[in-house]
Amino acid sequence: MITMHEKLKQLRKEKGLSQQELAQNFGYKSFTTIQKWEDGTSYPPLRILQELAKLYSINVQQLLDEQLQIPIPIIGTVRGGLLRHASEEYMGTELVNMAENRGGEYFYLKVIGDSMIDARINPGDLVYVKRQSTLENGEIGIVLVEDEATIKRIYYEDGNLILKAENPKYQAQTYTSDDLKLKRIEIIGKVIHCKIIL
Repeated sequence: MITMHEKLKQLRKEKGLSQQELAQNFGYKSFTTIQKWEDGTSYPPLRILQELAKLYSINVQQLLDEQLQIPIPIIGTVRGGLLRHASEEYMGTELVNMAENRGGEYFYLKVIGDSMIDARINPGDLVYVKRQSTLENGEIGIVLVEDEATIKRIYYEDGNLILKAENPKYQAQTYTSDDLKLKRIEIIGKVIHCKIIL
């Protein structure tokens, strides 16, 4: 079964385009965005999928994996700021494979801020999140601290919860066991993948 990533690479080569040429065609500064689509580390947003299908003279369904695709809501933004209620911040949908939507609740959030750029999560990107209340050491997740949601890499050390940015200009946030008792700190979910949005 050919995947969407393999199909994107195949269609680009059949069209005689380099990754750099395709990137320029869609207004991206470098070929790395195309590279990530083709190696499976990122997914094109729905709008770009529609434009790719038009470029290759096929329909979007032909471009998608043979696996079933389902729409997932984009429910708001995440940063060091307020995560607004989903019903107030509904921003449309993006498609994912059914294989990435098994057993649980999933949603997308739009990233604001550059605290995770070294994890290749940039301002304006969409992160695909599985709702869950626990994370393994070193996983990237969405954490609610009082009324603010942030995306960070999570570490546990000597009873402390450490929220680490992937950008050297930001210091890690450490919450002691006392902080965890006094403040409303809640893990919202785990980041599964990231979509680059132009």
